[in-house]
Amino acid sequence: MLDVTAKDKDGIQVFGETKTFNMIGYTQKDRKGQPTVDNWLIRSWDDKAIPAGKSTHAFDISLPAGVQELQVQATLTYQVGDIVTPMTQVSQKLSVGK
Repeated sequence: MLDVTAKDKDGIQVFGETKTFNMIGYTQKDRKGQPTVDNWLIRSWDDKAIPAGKSTHAFDISLPAGVQELQVQATLTYQVGDIVTPMTQVSQKLSVGK
């Protein structure tokens, strides 16, 4: 799960979104409703999964007028069943282009 928040210079949150990427072949069902526990049975790609080799995801952010700088925090966690494992967290100050 990728959780991203953005705050303005006053610490007011102007954006927050969570994107869940599902493991294909583990808990998902195929388009016919059949479990896909066996990866060899997968016949289609689910857009909620992270494609092999892809390491980025873009969020569209509509900012309030006058926001020139953001403090952005992104947290990536890995979850199987009820077990949640934090993978990485990054926080960065960004200038907003005009």
